Amino acid sequence: MKKQLLCGALLGALSFTAHAGLFDQIATGTWESVEPTAAYKLETYGYNVRVYEWTPKDNPNMRCVFVAGETNSTGVACYPVDEKKQQ
Repeated sequence: MKKQLLCGALLGALSFTAHAGLFDQIATGTWESVEPTAAYKLETYGYNVRVYEWTPKDNPNMRCVFVAGETNSTGVACYPVDEKKQQ
């Protein structure tokens, strides 16, 4: 009986781990997906650093940058776009 309970608990834990992102998918399933205007990797030694840039829909005069690395450190920054430099 103990073996059956242990196997059931183990299978339940594995099942929960496999569906860890299920709640997030349900909560944001109706949200619109937007492609970044730029996506690239930074040349860094020993880290996989990814950068995504986009322009917010409600403020075209801003530019936002999201940076993520393998060490779970992430950062987001937004800054105003200088229209004179774009021309």
